[in-house]
Amino acid sequence: MRKLKYFSNEISPDMRGKRVRVAGWVIRIRDLGKIVFVRLRDREGELQVIFKKGEVSDDLIRLAKELNPASAIIVDGIIREANTAEGFEIVPQSVYVVPAEAPLPIDLFKETTELDKRIRYRTLDLRILRNAAIFKIRSLIVNSFREFLLSNNFVEIHTPVIALYVAEGGANVFQVDYFKRKAYLRQSPQLYKQLMAGALERVFEIGPAFRAEPSYTIRHLTEFTSLDVEMAWINDVEDLMDLLEDIVIYIIRKVRIEGEKIFELLGKDPPEIPEKPFPVMSYREAVMLLKQAQIPLEGKEIPHTGEKYLGEIIKKRTGSDFFFITDFPWEIRPFYTMKYEINTGDEIVTKSIDLIYKGMEIATGSQREHRYEILVKQMREKGLDPERFGYYLKAFKYGMPPHGGFAIGLDRLTMLILDLKNVREAVLFPRDPETLEP
Repeated sequence: MRKLKYFSNEISPDMRGKRVRVAGWVIRIRDLGKIVFVRLRDREGELQVIFKKGEVSDDLIRLAKELNPASAIIVDGIIREANTAEGFEIVPQSVYVVPAEAPLPIDLFKETTELDKRIRYRTLDLRILRNAAIFKIRSLIVNSFREFLLSNNFVEIHTPVIALYVAEGGANVFQVDYFKRKAYLRQSPQLYKQLMAGALERVFEIGPAFRAEPSYTIRHLTEFTSLDVEMAWINDVEDLMDLLEDIVIYIIRKVRIEGEKIFELLGKDPPEIPEKPFPVMSYREAVMLLKQAQIPLEGKEIPHTGEKYLGEIIKKRTGSDFFFITDFPWEIRPFYTMKYEINTGDEIVTKSIDLIYKGMEIATGSQREHRYEILVKQMREKGLDPERFGYYLKAFKYGMPPHGGFAIGLDRLTMLILDLKNVREAVLFPRDPETLEP
């Protein structure tokens, strides 16, 4: 593409004498009378523009003196060596300014602004390099996820967000008016990605999912980004665990290598690369440990306090921040989850997994039931009417292969890799029960 400007990290002292265009936002002005120093910040860093009497026109000096912080500025000028942090400065020949109002609604120089206000002024907030760095890591996670799967013969798909029926069931769905018909925002692309596994064999999707949960926690959102994977011709759920391990290791390795400077900017240590295989704990064992610790379940679901406690146990036992919980009871898994053929306990167990990272669930998955008659029966067991899912069930009459998949929560993964305090920090414009703008 055409070179529109130089980013600050593309310029070096050995480019002295070269004419360049730089652009960004004013962060500081130092007026010494006959010399005005302007610090400019772009996405990649900072640089200095010097307005010195005798070197630039009086009009440019007057313009520099009138600048406000956060004004957008485009500078065409000459690079020269200087005693600055960057080792160079720009002598302007022409300047274009889009002025900013004063005072600014948030402080661009101190990290004292509360999160809610930062989100309301997200554009300004992300001119703070440390805050923008979060979304560079998030982008790197997404790119690594996509890169790994494409290199392993997966096909990226895009499926509807608006659906006539929901796959997961329950009341936590957003209803929308679709031309005088009831429709819903998807909780996941579950049914569609299964259908595509029956044709394209290996598929993935990166997209939004919605849960109408009135949760006010540091880890819940009503809209989140899901990294979904579905794969045909699997032998058992262990094939999914192996794939999920490989994806996570690839992502973290790439983040460590390509995000090294970002972690330095943030003053954080990069995440440790986990080793295969990840530790595994059955649901039954997890429940036993929680009972011993007097941590109650939420129905039969493991609460966040339970995940955190189990994570601490695994960390002490193995040194790993990651572990799987397997074999969840049928009662708390969706209709499409495959049951074990033989259940020796007092409840039916499924071929299902959760992946826990730093004491928080970041992925959930299962081997799917691919046999038509059994799938229909399981729908009825969950109180669903098979007639309403005709488009989905028809595919299972025509050679649906054994398959399975999982979904990774991008927002939580970003939060945990960066050790952020709240998942809302890892989302540009988060949605929760009280937030519908910006």
